[in-house]
Amino acid sequence: MVDFNSEGLFTANKSQIMELIILGRRDELINTFQVWRENKLSESSREEGLKHKLRAVLFALYIELEQPLNRKLLVKTGDDPVDSGVADEFKRICTTDVRSEFVSDDDLIKAFLILNKALDELGLIKIDRTKGYKSLEDLNKMKGFD
Repeated sequence: MVDFNSEGLFTANKSQIMELIILGRRDELINTFQVWRENKLSESSREEGLKHKLRAVLFALYIELEQPLNRKLLVKTGDDPVDSGVADEFKRICTTDVRSEFVSDDDLIKAFLILNKALDELGLIKIDRTKGYKSLEDLNKMKGFD
């Protein structure tokens, strides 16, 4: 997590600090998924409690990222419109009251995959940033030079 007492913190801008906080929460979510899956596979009695923790961490991330995710998930771009139902489904899974509606294991995984895709599109978890190299001839053809 972020150390707010660190002198280096004052040299970072707001977006860098927020990115660190979000990535820390995502890391916590992935670690909780791992422990939950281990307990589920071993049929442990802790599995249900870990499922509630997963929902709590997802909810915290949802609150943190509600507006950027809505912009990313609701935006329709070109020929590949993103279904607004994705944002609604993500919100439903993250904000469902424990007692009012059942959230399945598949729903939790689906919510994580939606979150992961949105974070990748925002550039927060993108690791494949290098562009493929093309030959000089291919570049010239792309630019219209024959």
